Amino acid sequence: MVFVTTADGSSGIEGISYDILKSDMRDANRDLRKKLETVDVVGSGSETDSEATTVEKEQEAGTVPASGLLAEAQAWSNSDGKEITAAVKSVDGENVIFVMNGREVSYPLSNLSADSRSRIEKLAAE
Repeated sequence: MVFVTTADGSSGIEGISYDILKSDMRDANRDLRKKLETVDVVGSGSETDSEATTVEKEQEAGTVPASGLLAEAQAWSNSDGKEITAAVKSVDGENVIFVMNGREVSYPLSNLSADSRSRIEKLAAE
């Protein structure tokens, strides 16, 4: 049995048996995603309100442009040549914060191709 809980473990969200996972993992995944859309998994109140407040604070501080992003979604590649399409939210020391499918993902600058790393460093300097 796989149990899905809130981030702090205080509330159970879903229990999925291994039999269901083995028989149709896609269906179980789809059902779980639907369930998670209605649950505050991090316990911070409304997720949309929380994100908006964070972006607004960063904009007021001047650390994020009015759009909330340093760069709109575009192609980026790693040092192995694999490409992703993502927006850039921020650059934090040795990491870039990409926004992909509405989720923030931290990624080491050192793992990017020289071209992608150069473009991101230029964005951060602006």
